[in-house]
Amino acid sequence: MIIIVVLTLTLFGATTWTALQQPLASSPAFHHRLTGALLALSLAVTAALIMTVLAAHP
Repeated sequence: MIIIVVLTLTLFGATTWTALQQPLASSPAFHHRLTGALLALSLAVTAALIMTVLAAHP
């Protein structure tokens, strides 16, 4: 369970870091799409990890 929490926080941290590295002023639309895509990916990976753990421990 601790590994899931650490991975989730790492994914959200990576999303935040990536979003902060992109210059917002040059292309706000790209910035919003990038952030949204990375957050969706983070949530999907987190959900997959949780499902895997729950399936392994009935």
